[in-house]
Amino acid sequence: MSEYPYPLYDEKGKVACQICGKAFLTISPQHLKLHNVSFPDYFRRYPNAPKSNKEFAARSKYGKNKSIFKDQETQLIIGDDIFVDEEPEIDELPIQREVERLAKNANPMQATKNRIKQHLMLYFTNVQQDYLVREFGANDGQLKFEFITDFADPVLKVVFFFPDTFWHNRDCIVDLNKNLKLTERGWKVLEIKGRSPSFDNLDEAIKDNY
Repeated sequence: MSEYPYPLYDEKGKVACQICGKAFLTISPQHLKLHNVSFPDYFRRYPNAPKSNKEFAARSKYGKNKSIFKDQETQLIIGDDIFVDEEPEIDELPIQREVERLAKNANPMQATKNRIKQHLMLYFTNVQQDYLVREFGANDGQLKFEFITDFADPVLKVVFFFPDTFWHNRDCIVDLNKNLKLTERGWKVLEIKGRSPSFDNLDEAIKDNY
């Protein structure tokens, strides 16, 4: 396609960034930040350019319109327990096999978090689960606040909360100014609402903010 400065895919089938020509599994907001271009602006500039290679597209199809968690009517949440539907709808891909390996001996909540973390790592390579954000007073060294996140990339300062899902977000002691405090200190806060969000919901939250 002559309207694009670089081939859409490289010889290994990876998708090429049309700004620099580098090839990736998916064009991520993290990479586009290096070009000072937002995710929506990039695809307005190159509307027919692929967002990901075929393997990643299949991976996304697995999560499309499918809850990250078990269907809400059969979902059971008691303390740490979140029961998820682990039955794949397509042939397993390498990343899915790795998720299953990590989740094999984990409890149901940990299995779910492993799946979410692996998905987030397609966009944010430094993402960490249950990352603790703390701030101490400059003068007295006293703890001013601490928040445990569901997931966070401490390098890019992005926080992910699933406020209606994981038990610690529904604790009776809640700092209503949590998001404001984090935002004032340079963190971008993304909340994925709902008891049973899908990977599509997660992808949309990322793309809307980058």
